[in-house]
Amino acid sequence: MSDLHSLISSFSYVAIFILMFTNGVANFPSSQFLYLICGYFVSTGHLAFAPTVIIGTIGNTLGNITTFLLIKKYGEPLAQKLFMLDEKKFKKIHSALHSTFEDKGMLWLFLGKITPSIKAFIPTVAGLANTDAKITSLIFFVGSLV
Repeated sequence: MSDLHSLISSFSYVAIFILMFTNGVANFPSSQFLYLICGYFVSTGHLAFAPTVIIGTIGNTLGNITTFLLIKKYGEPLAQKLFMLDEKKFKKIHSALHSTFEDKGMLWLFLGKITPSIKAFIPTVAGLANTDAKITSLIFFVGSLV
């Protein structure tokens, strides 16, 4: 945690953007830790609240969009590697997700994006579901902001 503190202390908003982008792509570092550290800097007056939220949201959204577009381009083989599943388990999960998304996919995307333990998988799931890029990007933005 002290390394994140040092990064944000030295590079402020640029560090927040890069860290949140990385979180959006690879779910690392943990957004919960980033929020705590950013909250500390805001509470001490070293960072302003609104720019911190906006820059973090944009970074996370762009990271999610990156993963989403990579999955749309490279499909199931990349998604299987990201989920770290064998082919049989992946096919079973993919089938279940596909049937879930047929009816109310965008609602599930939004709910998943605001659910802590699930939000890391949402860009991959959206890419596999081949959702509309504009609407999905908006969901990523609103979910990252919330």
